[in-house]
Amino acid sequence: MNKHLNSLCLTCPLLILPVCPATLARAQLPETSETNAKQTNLLKDELFFCLTKPGGETISESEGQEFVKAVISPRFREGLTVLDGSGQFLSNSGILITEKSKRVILIYESSPEKNQAIHEIIETYKRTFLPESVLRATSEVKVSF
Repeated sequence: MNKHLNSLCLTCPLLILPVCPATLARAQLPETSETNAKQTNLLKDELFFCLTKPGGETISESEGQEFVKAVISPRFREGLTVLDGSGQFLSNSGILITEKSKRVILIYESSPEKNQAIHEIIETYKRTFLPESVLRATSEVKVSF
């Protein structure tokens, strides 16, 4: 008898739960209001710069800040974001490299001039610090202010 009573006690909640949908949590996307802010479609580029020079020397904070000030800021006066990072990649010689990095985020209206500016930033960084590569990730984003 006790065995059947225990089974009934365990089964009852399973039968009741579907009847009470208010107890279920539902994930929802945040609502965007057209009245609060106008959305605009722009491009977002994320540039990943490694901070290790060939031979193992690290690019200093002041060298990085000077590069942003002299090379990136004049081309993206509208604004940018610089974040510190730590990443890893497989080198051309097949060795897993871990190192500190900087990520620069640029959000802008698409134009041939801005695309050229990003190419110039990457090429200048490569000539200056001799990294194996600079990663560029581009995506379309909706923004509002």
